[in-house]
Parts: sequence; structure tokens; C-alpha cells
Amino acid sequence: MTIRTILPLMAAGISMLALAACSDEQNAQRSEAPPPAVESPQSPPAATDAPPAAPSETGRNDALDRIGEGAGLILDGAGELARDARSRTEALLEDAGPALERARAYARELGVVVNELTERAMREFAAGVEELERRIDEADRPGTAPTGDAAAVLAPSSQLRADTRAAARAAPAGVGPAYVGVWAGDAASCARIDVEPVEMMAVITPTTLRRFEAVCNFAETPLAGDTATLAASCIAEGDMEERSISLAMAGPDTLSIDGSPPLVRCHLPE
Repeated sequence: MTIRTILPLMAAGISMLALAACSDEQNAQRSEAPPPAVESPQSPPAATDAPPAAPSETGRNDALDRIGEGAGLILDGAGELARDARSRTEALLEDAGPALERARAYARELGVVVNELTERAMREFAAGVEELERRIDEADRPGTAPTGDAAAVLAPSSQLRADTRAAARAAPAGVGPAYVGVWAGDAASCARIDVEPVEMMAVITPTTLRRFEAVCNFAETPLAGDTATLAASCIAEGDMEERSISLAMAGPDTLSIDGSPPLVRCHLPE
């Protein structure tokens, strides 16, 4: 509850207490006033009406005390709510701090301009990579030997970005759809990924895709036969846009994206 919400409630509460106090004063007046005189038929009519009795001082003081107590309770409650809201906000900011910094680090690495939309997209991207790493670590199976071109080797792990390392580990661990992995236009280009710009490349996790000119998030999508269509939200040249991305696999180590020439699967050095 915000202060804007609390203030109208305070005003309403005090008004209700004030009305209750007025009612108490009126009741006090009625109780203090003497009963009307009973006239006998022989008595002459009274010359003037009796003046109204003064309101009870005790009743007035009681009503004012009730107003003060009620206002104090309302103010105490408002202060408690404000303190609680502030502590919860501080906790949320503290919890979000590491995630925000990881997202900004990803954005800086990828040359993405950080604003509200791209920051949210980069948080989703970082979360997708972390989720893949968790799934790989929990996979209860030994890694399989790399397949495809033996020369399609990535740079040492220390030079690779987190999504590249995770995507390259996924296929040997049997995690995610078959299109998950690191892809390049030819075997020799694998060693250049994350070391220098490579136009014909793709790093794909179950929920993220990074290419030379775009970073995308999407819901995990299974292959239908040897194809899949991803409904992706992408950051391209600093702008957010929705894309439909078509994947086609002619074999376990060959991938075409939106009809591009086939890419080859890259693997980590042994």
C-alpha cells in the first residue's frame, strides 16, 4: 500500500471519528436537557420556551479524546505500512542486483545499448544460459564424443562467452533439441567465435540464439521432423523486434537458419 493510498484512508477515518463525536455530543445534549413541563388545564400558558441545555463538557472531552486516539492509530498504521514497503523494496533491489549486473555484463560483451527493454531482454538471455548450465550439470549421463568435422574446434573455454560454453556442452550431454549448439559457416571459423567477429555463426541454447547481428529469446521449441520455427524477441542494432526464425537440419551436425547456406557444428577442444 502506498502513501497515496494511505492518506485518503486517514482522512476518511478521521472524518468518521468526527461524525461519531458529533453524535455523542448530540446524545449528551438530549440526556442533559430537562423533560418538558406537564401543563394542567388550569395553568396559564408559559410565556417563553426554556433555553436549550449546554452540551456536556464530559461528553465533548470524551469525543475529542476518541478522535485523537483514532487519528493516532491511523498514523501509526500508515508509518508501519510505509516502513514495511520500504524494507521490501530494498530487499527486492538487493536481490535483483547480481542479476542486473550479469545482464548488463552480457549486454556490454555483445555491444548492446542498455535501456529498459534491452535490459529486460538481456536478463532473460542470461537466465536462459544459466538454466541450460543447470540442466547440463544435472544430466545423469556421460558426455558423448564430438561428431562431425574434427577440425571444427572452438577456442579454449577461457576465451568463450558463457552461452557458447553451455551451448557446446549441451549436445554431448543430451540436453535440449538437436539444434542446440555452436555453429559456424566452416570448420576453420569455429576457432574465431568469441575471439573476433564472425558473420556466419550462431550460438543456440534451448531458449536463446546469438548471431553476428542479433540476440534473441524464445520459448523452447522441439523439432518437428528436421525443422523448427522459433517465435523470437530479438535485439538487433539496438532495437527490439519480433522475428520468426526457421531452422532446418539436414543431419545432426548441419544447420540452416532462414534458408542460409549450411552451418557446421563446432565443439569444445578436448
